[in-house]
Amino acid sequence: MIRALRASRAAIRFLERSRSANGSYSLTEWPEVKRIRLLGPGDVGNGVAALRLAQRCTVGFLDPIEDALHLTAGLRFMGFDATFHVGREAFAANPPPGLHAWVECDGRVVSTSLPVREEYVEVAALP
Repeated sequence: MIRALRASRAAIRFLERSRSANGSYSLTEWPEVKRIRLLGPGDVGNGVAALRLAQRCTVGFLDPIEDALHLTAGLRFMGFDATFHVGREAFAANPPPGLHAWVECDGRVVSTSLPVREEYVEVAALP
């Protein structure tokens, strides 16, 4: 849990550095993946859960975009090769189509149980 708290704090600093005064983000310099120890594919779920707990305890709930940014940066600090993805609704019930953000590790969605690949058209993937 201490590792997750450190990664969460580092991820919050990343968010603060990346956010401009008008609320937009400059996401050009992502945290490098820190290979602390060998990680198994099952460890990412524990990492997500620990980061979410650390986030709730330190800064509370974040909006969905910042939550995905926080998870991506935190997982990268923990040694996972995480990527941040944004998509727009493929079939919006009410225009305009909404946006959603999610996190992937090794091609697997790890931040949500929503069927994002079926319901959203990916518009950006970083880093």
